[in-house]
Amino acid sequence: MAVTANLSISLDGYYTGPSPSSLHPLGHGGEPLHDWFAHNGTSRHQLSASDILAEELERLGAMVMGRDSYDHAQAEWGDSPPFEVPVFVVTHRAHPDDVRDGTTFHFVTDGFSAALARAQESAGPKDVVLHGGGPIRQALRNGSLNQLQLHIVPMLLRSGRSLFESLGYGTIKFDQDRAVAGRQVTHLRYRVRYGHFSGTADPFSAR
Repeated sequence: MAVTANLSISLDGYYTGPSPSSLHPLGHGGEPLHDWFAHNGTSRHQLSASDILAEELERLGAMVMGRDSYDHAQAEWGDSPPFEVPVFVVTHRAHPDDVRDGTTFHFVTDGFSAALARAQESAGPKDVVLHGGGPIRQALRNGSLNQLQLHIVPMLLRSGRSLFESLGYGTIKFDQDRAVAGRQVTHLRYRVRYGHFSGTADPFSAR
């Protein structure tokens, strides 16, 4: 069992443009970040047709996401999200479980670590996948992320939400184990290694 993540980012490290919202989940100017991956498929089977995502989806046992990602996923996936596993949403706002066509969203109000622990218990021998930049940053801060796959899109956003901001002090190294060139995207997969590390104590923002 591992904690893994996938994220599309610009060359300058942004995973959204400015002012992301439910109407514009990737912010202003951020839509090209997902051009490499057509969101026409609405089922897990269709998504796994991508060789880049197939292995991760096969190992997927549970997910952790922030509240913003949940709100954006509602707009993007509607009543039939493709995850088909328990999803633990880190939030400051309590909410009843949301059950949608094989996917159950559980809302966790006592922080990222509690959500991750619940997801790991639910996933059993399979992997926990982090969805969105907020959970990935928090996992890098506390040393719990084992594998990171970045889909690097050749553009400069110059502002928005940055993946590698506010990670605290200490060294994080990435051992690259795969590189795949695509059309207007490069897929890089890394194993994460932590040196002497002191993360920040700021509360998870659920972004």
